[in-house]
Amino acid sequence: MQYIAVLAICLLANAPRAVLAASKYITDEDLAKCPKDAAQVGDCIKILMNELIPRMRLGDPELNIEPYDPLVINRLSFLYSTGPIDGKISVKNVKIYGFAEHKVDKVNIKVNGDKVKVRVLSNVDKINMLGEYKGELNVNSLQLKPKGFFNVTLFDTAFRVIANGDIYTKDDFRYLHLNDIEIEPKIRDIIVKANGIFPDPELDELAVNIANSYWRDIYAIVLPETRPAWAPVVLRQINQALLHVPIDQFIQPSQ
Repeated sequence: MQYIAVLAICLLANAPRAVLAASKYITDEDLAKCPKDAAQVGDCIKILMNELIPRMRLGDPELNIEPYDPLVINRLSFLYSTGPIDGKISVKNVKIYGFAEHKVDKVNIKVNGDKVKVRVLSNVDKINMLGEYKGELNVNSLQLKPKGFFNVTLFDTAFRVIANGDIYTKDDFRYLHLNDIEIEPKIRDIIVKANGIFPDPELDELAVNIANSYWRDIYAIVLPETRPAWAPVVLRQINQALLHVPIDQFIQPSQ
């Protein structure tokens, strides 16, 4: 039954927006199907995902699936209440480049009845995020209301993704729905560019230099604080795409 999770993967690698045919459902088209009883089904799915990711970057308007490179975020807000930082930051008109260069390193699938658990390890050499921001923050005893533009580049980012879901049947097809997802990114280096942190440009430059020097400490605070805002967005996008991905399209029929 492991093969049932073939679909789970066409999601995590970017079947969130993958479309292979201009029809109601995604089909296998010219892709090789994964063996139903393959002992190493994860390796087959890894190959499939690595082929789909760069090909599906443009999405498909007919299926209401948006492009993912760049990935556009119209607006998102984050609350902070850890350590010396307390307050809120909102971002808008954000564009994220680089996801189409995603490489999947390993896929592991476990199926128990209709329950599916998927683990995916992947990496991206470079991710660039740019957009607008504004905030209301208390940093120790200092009150800040920053507003401006940001440009952040991540280098050598490794992702560990764990997702749990259920198999269900609709219109005589089987599909996967994810109930939860855990995403843990690890980054080798970050370069931050931003303005509007302080009214004084020299203080702005100083703040950016500090952020680039101590980004690991800042990242350790920011990641867990922002996860409740962006994780549900990722989960929702994946489940939206999975509505169009019948599992059996990617599994060889029994001989």
